[in-house]
Amino acid sequence: MLWLRLFLLGTEFPRLQEPRRHPPLRPRSLGRALIRAGRADVGAYRRTGVEAAPRSAELLDTLPAATRREIAKALQRERTGLLTGDYEWAATVALREARCDWSAEEVHQLFGWALTGVDPVRPTAPWSTTAESCLELPLAACEELAPADREPFRPYLRTLLAACSGCRGGFEDPERLTFATRLRALLPTRVDPAQLLAQDDPFAVAARCQLGAALYEEPALRLLELCASSTDLRPSYEWLGRVRELIQLEPAVRQPLRALLAAGCGDPTDCPARERHEGPPSPRGGKLLGALAWVAVVSEDTRTIQHLGRAVNRHARRSMDELQPGAAHFVRAGLAALAALAGEPGAGQHRRLLAAPAPTAARQAREELAALRDLPAGADLGGLTVPVGPYTAVFSYEATGTVRLCFRNEHGKLLNRVPSQVRERHPARYAVLRARLAELRGQLDVYRGALAERLATDPGTPAARWRAAFLAEPGLASLTAALVWEIDTLSGPVRGLPVHRARSEHWVLRDLAGQVHELTDDTVVRLWNPRLGDPAQAEAWRAALAERGLRQPVPQF
Repeated sequence: MLWLRLFLLGTEFPRLQEPRRHPPLRPRSLGRALIRAGRADVGAYRRTGVEAAPRSAELLDTLPAATRREIAKALQRERTGLLTGDYEWAATVALREARCDWSAEEVHQLFGWALTGVDPVRPTAPWSTTAESCLELPLAACEELAPADREPFRPYLRTLLAACSGCRGGFEDPERLTFATRLRALLPTRVDPAQLLAQDDPFAVAARCQLGAALYEEPALRLLELCASSTDLRPSYEWLGRVRELIQLEPAVRQPLRALLAAGCGDPTDCPARERHEGPPSPRGGKLLGALAWVAVVSEDTRTIQHLGRAVNRHARRSMDELQPGAAHFVRAGLAALAALAGEPGAGQHRRLLAAPAPTAARQAREELAALRDLPAGADLGGLTVPVGPYTAVFSYEATGTVRLCFRNEHGKLLNRVPSQVRERHPARYAVLRARLAELRGQLDVYRGALAERLATDPGTPAARWRAAFLAEPGLASLTAALVWEIDTLSGPVRGLPVHRARSEHWVLRDLAGQVHELTDDTVVRLWNPRLGDPAQAEAWRAALAERGLRQPVPQF
C-alpha cells in the first residue's frame, strides 16, 4: 500500500527511493513537518483528485523566502539527469506556487543539477513524467524572474525543448505537449519550429534530432522560416536574393544548413530511436528540403554541397514513379540546383543567377551530379547515344562549334524538345546527360583551339598520338574527318581525308583521286594549310568538300 511505503521511507526530507547522495534537510524538525504536511496533502488528493497541496502551502507561508529556497535546493540536489527519485510531490507543488525570491546564480544552480549528465546540444535521455517533476523547481524559479532577466537561461531552455520534443516517442501525450508549451512561453522565438517540422514527418524528426538545441537558435530559425516561404522546384530570383543576403549577413547559418541536409540522409545514425528517421519525407518536408537544396548551392560551400549530394542520392536511385511526392519534389529540386551551380546547359534561368560561382563549388556540384548516375547496365557515356527509358539521348556535334543534346523516340524520330517523361521519371539520368553535355562542349572548345593553332603552324604529330588526340572521341572524329591532313611519303607530300577501313577501326588517308594511304604509328601527320600550297590543288579540295557537303570545325579554305 502506498501510505505504508511512504511511512517506511522514514522521516528524513526528502524521502528517496534510492540511497541518499546528499545530506537531508536541516533542521530535522522542519523536514518532519514537511513530511507530515505532504502525507496529509497526498491523502486529500486521493480522496478528491484535486492536484493541490494546501497543508504544505500553509507551512511554507510561515517560512521566510530564504528557508523556502533551502527546501527547494535540498529537493533539487537529488533530482539530476532529468530523473526524479523522491516522494515529495506535495512539497514540489507548494514550492512551485510560493514566492522564493530566487537570484540568477541560484537559478543557474537549479538548472545545473537538473541537467547533470545531459548533452546540452543533443540530449538523448528518455523523457518521462519524472523529467517534468525534475524540472518543476528550476522552471518555477525562472518564471519568477522578470522576462528581461531570463536571457542567460535560454541555453538551458533550448536543451529542455530539444529533449522534450526529441524522437524518443510520446508526441501525442497531452501532458508532454502542455509542458513543451510552458517551455516555449519561456523561450519566445520569431517562429515556432513545431509549425515547420511536423512530428509525423521522418525528415522533420531527423532534423529535430540532428539539430538538437540548435533548432531554437536564431540562425536555424531564420533559415527554416526562409525555406518554408518557398515551395517551387525553381524558386524566384527575389527569394534567391534573400538567401544570398542571409548567408552574407549571418555566416553561422551554414552550420544548421549542413545539419538539415544531413537529416535528409537519415542522420544522425547514432540516435537510439533512429527508426523514426526512416522513410521518405512528407510533401511538406520534401518542399523544405527542395528549398534547402537551393540555399546549399547559393552558399557555394563544398561541404554543404556534399551533404546535398548525399541527400539527393538517397532517393534518386529509384524511378520517379516509385517515389512518394515529397521525395520526388526534393530529387527534382536538388538536381536542378546542382545543375545550375555546375553551369550545365539546360539548367534554366537560375544558371544566370549563379553565373560566376567559385570554381571549387562548381566542380563539387559536377562531382555530385556524376555520382548520381543511374544509367542502364552497359550504357556508355563515352558514346554518342544513351538509352533513357523508351527514348534515346543523342549527342550531336556541329561543325559550327557546339554540341547539342537531342532525343529520339522508340520509332527513331528526332524530337524538338526534351520529353517530359525524361525530366519527370529519370531526373538523375537527365542530370548526368547534361553534365556530359557540358564536358563535351568543353572538349570541343579545346579541340577547335588546338586546330586553329595547327592551321597556322603544325610541325606534325606521330600518327599514334594524332589518332588519340583527334579521333578517339566519336564526336570529334566526325569533325576531324572533315579536315584535309598531310603526310610525307617516298613519292612526296600526300593530302587526304581521314577514313576508316571497312569493318575496321584502322584510320587511313584518302586523297582526291580516291587512293588510300596507310598510316604507321610513327607517320608524321600535319593539318594542311592550303594558303601555303598550290592554289589549284586548294581549289580542287574546296570543291570536293562542297560537293560532299562537309562543314569544317575550322575553315581551311
